[in-house]
Amino acid sequence: MHTFAEPGKSKAPSTSISLSIVPIHTSVPGRARLKIGGLQGSSAVKDLLERGGRAAPGVSRITGSDLTGTVLVEFEAASDLDAIVEHLAALLRGEIVAPSDAPHPEWHTLSPGRLISMFEVSADGGLSRANARQRLASSGPNLLDSIQPRSSATILAGQFESLPVAMLLGAAAVSLLTGGVLEAAAILAVVGLNAVIGYQTESRAERTIQGLGAGGPRTAQVIREGVATTTPVQQVVPGDIISVQRGDVVPADARLINAQALSVSEAMLTGESAPIAKNIRTIRKSKVPLGARSNMIYRGAIVTGGSGRAIVVATGSVTQAGRIQRLVGATLTPETPIQRELTNLGRRLGWLTLGACAFIMLVGGLRGLGLLQMARSALSVAVAAVPEGLPMVATTTFALGVERLRREGVLIRKLEAIETLAAVRVACFDKTGTLTFGRISVETIRIGDKAYRINDVRRSGTDPEGPLRSLLETCCLCNDTEIVGTDKGLRLNGSPTESCLIEAALDSGVDVASLRGRFARISVQQRSEASRLMATRHVTEDGMLIAIKGSPDEVLRRCGAEILPDGIQRELTPDRRAAIEKANLAMASRALRVLGVARKQTKSSKPSAGDTRNLVWLGLVGMADRLRPGVSRLMGRLHEAGVHTIMLTGDQKATAAAVGERVGLNGGGRLAIVDSTEIEGMSSEELVLSARHAQAFSRVSPSQKLQIVRSLQEAGARVAMIGDGVNDGPALKAADVGIAIGQDSMSAAREIADVIIDADGLGGLAPAIETGRTTRRNIRKALRYLISTNLSEILLVLAGTSIGMRAPFTPMQLLWINLISDVLPGIGLAMEPPEPDILRQAPKEGGSEILKGRELGSLTAQAAIMGGAAMTAGLFGASRYGLDSPRTRTMTFGSLVVAQLLHAFTSRSDTESIFERASRPPNHALSWIIGGSMAVQTAGLFLPFVRRLLGIAPISGMDAVVTLAGGTLPFLAMEWMKSRGDGHESDLVWARRAAPDVPRDKAMLAEARRLQSTSRDAP
Repeated sequence: MHTFAEPGKSKAPSTSISLSIVPIHTSVPGRARLKIGGLQGSSAVKDLLERGGRAAPGVSRITGSDLTGTVLVEFEAASDLDAIVEHLAALLRGEIVAPSDAPHPEWHTLSPGRLISMFEVSADGGLSRANARQRLASSGPNLLDSIQPRSSATILAGQFESLPVAMLLGAAAVSLLTGGVLEAAAILAVVGLNAVIGYQTESRAERTIQGLGAGGPRTAQVIREGVATTTPVQQVVPGDIISVQRGDVVPADARLINAQALSVSEAMLTGESAPIAKNIRTIRKSKVPLGARSNMIYRGAIVTGGSGRAIVVATGSVTQAGRIQRLVGATLTPETPIQRELTNLGRRLGWLTLGACAFIMLVGGLRGLGLLQMARSALSVAVAAVPEGLPMVATTTFALGVERLRREGVLIRKLEAIETLAAVRVACFDKTGTLTFGRISVETIRIGDKAYRINDVRRSGTDPEGPLRSLLETCCLCNDTEIVGTDKGLRLNGSPTESCLIEAALDSGVDVASLRGRFARISVQQRSEASRLMATRHVTEDGMLIAIKGSPDEVLRRCGAEILPDGIQRELTPDRRAAIEKANLAMASRALRVLGVARKQTKSSKPSAGDTRNLVWLGLVGMADRLRPGVSRLMGRLHEAGVHTIMLTGDQKATAAAVGERVGLNGGGRLAIVDSTEIEGMSSEELVLSARHAQAFSRVSPSQKLQIVRSLQEAGARVAMIGDGVNDGPALKAADVGIAIGQDSMSAAREIADVIIDADGLGGLAPAIETGRTTRRNIRKALRYLISTNLSEILLVLAGTSIGMRAPFTPMQLLWINLISDVLPGIGLAMEPPEPDILRQAPKEGGSEILKGRELGSLTAQAAIMGGAAMTAGLFGASRYGLDSPRTRTMTFGSLVVAQLLHAFTSRSDTESIFERASRPPNHALSWIIGGSMAVQTAGLFLPFVRRLLGIAPISGMDAVVTLAGGTLPFLAMEWMKSRGDGHESDLVWARRAAPDVPRDKAMLAEARRLQSTSRDAP
């Protein structure tokens, strides 16, 4: 939903697609300045808003700036600003078309002749060069606004954006103003080191991601003045006549005016895996899905077969790819859980600091202390309240997780994304190119009643014999794929279907080049709508060989006999025909694309009209978009981890069902599949319910993928979107964490995604979630540790001030405590190894805080125990040396440091005590850190320079025993409390549910309303 909260006015109506439109200045009647997500750095979005925004109700003028990302709207004072914002949101979503974008009528409804007349172009000669230059100046270059990678400056600035870092900088500024140069230097050193760690980790990941490659067409074949010329893509203009053939990437949206057996893969736009056959027939209906516009070709689509000519109707940002990119730019990226937590925590600490400082000033005023002395005491409280270790511990924890995943081939763009993985409860997978390779391969061959799995044939290492070899050879002869030798091996130039047949034959040991040399081709009959098969004729020593492949029912009708697995030829009886048809249906129901193969040997060497009759049936070939390795096992692991899995595909419902069952989307249970036509008729409440219970959505568009992701988020779920194409872009950006497949995904997906799996499989996803959960738990442990220790310092300072101590700790002592017993132990907790059952535990609730409200009471109690013990040691010293004696301060200081260091061991677990038999893996790093910190603390008591710096003094043996007791007794007490079961962590579970039919009744709608209300009210 677009963000809009003008003071004094109601919020703009929410929509199912999230856009960022934030008012900046609305105080002047009739004028409003708005911050628009996706506008900064995008001249195309600026132009769109300026052209389309003028049609908003009451708007007289709208001016945008792609430098600042804002627009200035001038409108009638009586107009409703909410309605204007809603108009701009609809414009960015593509629901409203800007005047110069308006395709009236729809291009696919126009005949070629009408288009040629409209664009004033010759179908044979194309545009003149002069006319093309004029149109280029008018329409602009045929370019999409690239999604800019984060610059070094942006990455560095991002390290200072959290509220805890801002508080540290504020504490450093106060230290400087009150003369505490050393304190300020120490704080700034911590902030600087934190920024260096974060910058190095994120910039390294960004460089790796940008190095994964780029794609997109660079030149196009354009007819200018009757001559086919190779033209840079950016110079293609509306009205150009372009020529496309197999292997080309379409440079712009265009209406076909000529097509010869043309097939195009539009998977990057529609998500539909199978190539689409194209023709030039006019489509009368205007409301036709993108994938059904058979007379159109779109920018970025790949020509998989045949050739054609088309007239360009849209270029640049007004192409379908441009519209998707615009939607990506306007989609608001959700804040990560850790960002919210640190912001909330920083806000609480800020109020705590102000309250504590006010208390100090009040007590000081009552006691008649000077203003400077009170300021120094207040500074001590401020330093105690701000956990210097928090940003560094969080950053280090993330960096360790990022590095661990990098070794697994998983790249993390932003540090916070790794923690978001811990909260993922729904994983939405694109199908084509994500769950599958996006490349068709032969899976099964059926001859007679025997089925051959092609992988088994490959693994056997023996050349196929008899009927199987005959079938593979026929598929190679009746095939237009070219085999080209390169330095890296053989390259296949052909359609995906034909190339996979050649690949299967080569892998099975067939020498395709030698075969084609022995059986030279005489003629070819290409597949057409009238005849859904391909037939080739070849020279043999004793006549002619006819090889045929195509639609199984079409080929079977032309056959009079069949070859059995043992090589025996027999007549095709009605029963056998029925059996073959049944086998065909069974293979098709498994989402296989099935071809029938037949051949015929004749003594005549001259082709004739009847030579494709009375063929010999060889068998069925089943092809599929091969699943990535380990997908089924991954689904099982995700389900075990409490993650609900959903497939979003542009394919038909039957294909979605077959693939969903193969990958185990519902763990072997019945799949609930929702079609795009059902989504169009759903209310937002019904879509929320459908998204919660469905395992697959079929024939969905990019905007519908975005709707589904948003609906899941409205239901309270943290959503991961895993995709690889332009059509996944909006959903990738809107999801709580977007994940792209590195090597195969298009650059647009990589540039948007938070996580890139740089491998052929999805195997890195489960380790990424495991690392995310471990990181979240470790941050939680570190946060609990830091908050409790800092609270102990605040309580001790306040208690000491209340009983008359001038300053229980100096600011430098507090900084020493924070560095020795905050930062280093916190980093040690960040290095906690994963718990063995971390992936068998439920993910966190969407609104679940990393530190729950009730835990603050527990942490305060722990802080009181540590602070009370240290104060007791200090009071013992005060009874001997006086309240403000350096020795008293030394005992208080030493006790608190020891207590805090030992508290790091307590923070490793909420429930497991040292008095119980340990079941968790050891943390050797933390043990070394605690041991080293203890050694440094002890050495500091003996070094005169350190004693002068900290304002402490040597103590006696008795004092040392009391100091040590004040530090160890809190640790033993809290461990004893854990062994009694007083500590317990309870996690809420968003359980996976069975797959019922999509509900419509009133009770379920009431549940949806409750879910949405809960989601809005969640912190």
